[in-house]
Amino acid sequence: MQDTVDKELETMLRMGIIEPSTSAYASPVVIVRKPDGTNRVCVDYRKLNKITVFDPEPMLQPEQIFAMLEKDRYFSTYDVTEGYWQVPMNVNDKAFTAFVTQRGLHQFKVMLFGLVNASATLNRLMHKLLFRSDSLDNYVDDVLAHTLTWENHLQAIRDFLSKFRMHI
Repeated sequence: MQDTVDKELETMLRMGIIEPSTSAYASPVVIVRKPDGTNRVCVDYRKLNKITVFDPEPMLQPEQIFAMLEKDRYFSTYDVTEGYWQVPMNVNDKAFTAFVTQRGLHQFKVMLFGLVNASATLNRLMHKLLFRSDSLDNYVDDVLAHTLTWENHLQAIRDFLSKFRMHI
């Protein structure tokens, strides 16, 4: 387990996801077994989440998205890689994300899965990104382009890619 944590720390440091910390806060690291038998390193933010003000940003349910697709014939999906890690953490909030391992204290430089408001924050940003795009919808960090005609589909794809390019 120690090797798993060390490798994950090295990867996140190399990617610029985390940084060393001197925070007065610290959450514990836990290892979770994934369905494929490998281990995932997680931070247990239950105590932090208990005192965080909940953000009620609404998220479309899959049933609502499916209802919008009944007349469409062309579909493309896009997965925003590590969607949460694409959102910079507010400088004033980094210290709250601190976690402790045998290698010391670290904190996140980007938003992470596990915080009570992470989904709401990502969902709000995705809604802003896709604003006024009738043929583009998202579910967490997955985007679906859906249109009735091929010509409209190509335009929806161009729309998505240009919006995404402008915001990265």
